[in-house]
Amino acid sequence: MEKIGAHIYPQKVKLDFQSPEDISSIFPDLASQARLLIARNREIISASSDERNHSRYWEVPGFARIPCGGTHLKRTGEVGDIALRRKNIGKGKERIEVFIVK
Repeated sequence: MEKIGAHIYPQKVKLDFQSPEDISSIFPDLASQARLLIARNREIISASSDERNHSRYWEVPGFARIPCGGTHLKRTGEVGDIALRRKNIGKGKERIEVFIVK
């Protein structure tokens, strides 16, 4: 499954994938792994990857590094509880929406 897009909002994240089938079957495992990462309250590093072009990233060491979407959390535990929702956005395209549960 190839990621084809993403957008980060303060209370929601949209992740788009190229996939010929419904991806909601992976949601229980995906949510479980995300909740474990949140519960571990790991450090989040935010830094510049290219100062001249003002490119920034955030990283959880040993887990992932992604382009910064404007969120500036210090630890994974700041996320809180999450919920996932599937959205079919077109032929062969799937979206996972990740919501912060209050």
